[in-house]
Amino acid sequence: MLFNSYIFIFLFLPLALFGWYGLNRMKCYGTAQVFLVCMSLWFYAYFNLSYLPVILFSCAVNYLLSTILKKAEKCAGERSLTRCRRAVRIAGCVLNLGILGYFKYYDFFIENLNAVFSTDFSLRHILLPLGISFFTFQQLSYVLDRCRGEAAHYGIVDYLTFVTFFPQLIAGPIVLHSELVPQFQDKKKRTFHADGFARGITYFVIGLSKKVLLADMLAKPADFGFAHIDGLDSLSLALSALAYMLQLYFDFSGYCDMAVGVGKMFNIELPQNFNSPYKAVSVRDFWRRWHITLGRFFTTYVYIPLGGSRRGKIRTISNTMIVFLLSGLWHGANWTFVVWGLLHGMAVGVNIVFPVPARDGKKHVFNHMATFFFTYLAFIVFRSESLSGAFQYLKGLFSMTYFHSLQAVAGAVEMPELYIVEKVLSMRLPQYVRMLHMAELFLLLALGVFMLTRKNARERIERGTLTPHFAAGLAVLFVWSVISLSGVSTFLYFNF
Repeated sequence: MLFNSYIFIFLFLPLALFGWYGLNRMKCYGTAQVFLVCMSLWFYAYFNLSYLPVILFSCAVNYLLSTILKKAEKCAGERSLTRCRRAVRIAGCVLNLGILGYFKYYDFFIENLNAVFSTDFSLRHILLPLGISFFTFQQLSYVLDRCRGEAAHYGIVDYLTFVTFFPQLIAGPIVLHSELVPQFQDKKKRTFHADGFARGITYFVIGLSKKVLLADMLAKPADFGFAHIDGLDSLSLALSALAYMLQLYFDFSGYCDMAVGVGKMFNIELPQNFNSPYKAVSVRDFWRRWHITLGRFFTTYVYIPLGGSRRGKIRTISNTMIVFLLSGLWHGANWTFVVWGLLHGMAVGVNIVFPVPARDGKKHVFNHMATFFFTYLAFIVFRSESLSGAFQYLKGLFSMTYFHSLQAVAGAVEMPELYIVEKVLSMRLPQYVRMLHMAELFLLLALGVFMLTRKNARERIERGTLTPHFAAGLAVLFVWSVISLSGVSTFLYFNF
């Protein structure tokens, strides 16, 4: 089920909220939590019923590992407990990464095996379960914390709520057990709070408008550009890549805003996942702001165990490269993601050797522009279907050619708000239709870049006051977004 769909907004979400607060008001706390788990599983299975056994099996395996540890903590001595924790840690990594690897990387591994050794193993074309990268990492973090003695063994309902809570189930943020379970155990959180609910609606509407009014519109010139590389000049390729860069941000940050907003409607706080990443002054700073919870996972469970930055710069850079290699691979089974991760790892390594100076004057502006340009070029690799396609795109981008192909890119833009205007022009003044498309393209790109310079959703909502004028603006955005839902599209990070 999609956040940006009629069934979610007008049926599922009201039903889930009514059931949650209604059961808690009757002090049926356990029943309310079971209800929420069932609603979350419905939300997940709505995409494809065959996904449901996968997530339930994953939950069962990880909960069993935690139960084994619980028994060892009660009965075993210190030495036996240490051995048990080591065994569970290995089993947890093997089982979780094994499940993820089978569904996400099996065909990728076989393709490369066939290419290198000239074998002819058949591909299975396995259907990738939705959100498997997210709920696998979330559960793996819990098992590893259990092995460290940093997490308690929760009841099955608490555990299932932690894993399946639907706002963050499909595309994050990747939530830790210590952030979510205590909130569900706190009965004060089970009562309705108007202020938190209003802020939740605000987050949701802002996220919905990012997705529907910006990301989905930017997707059209971006997709056209990456599908017609040979027929486009440098300017067309440059603007198509910019459109994708903006699309990806507004799509993913829009989803996260909606997830945080829905969480607040249930009086549950979810962690921040974006903090104005395109305002970063270094690639290292970019990763403190982009997909924050994924970076936190790799820092806590990979980077620090490898030694972090405690063993000199060479070891620090080596650990950084490993983290970014895994981060790239986490995003998808394609060499483009691996290279994208390595590019960011090398850039962060440069930042380690040559730290970015304090923000002052011209140096700050240059660092900001250099970081933006690097992430812009790296996202071309990220978006491309293959490394050869990425090279072809970059070659065309820097070829400095111009043969008026931008009109073709602009023609891919279809803003429903201007549909009537376009129809009238096509009948009365057809020569101006192309000009309208060009204006639409530049308006979208300018609006996207302008939004990057403004305060982000958290800064506006948490540090501001919800005035009547602001509420009226939100109402307009909501109605505008709902009207545009006829072209419902999935979120980009559903594919990862």
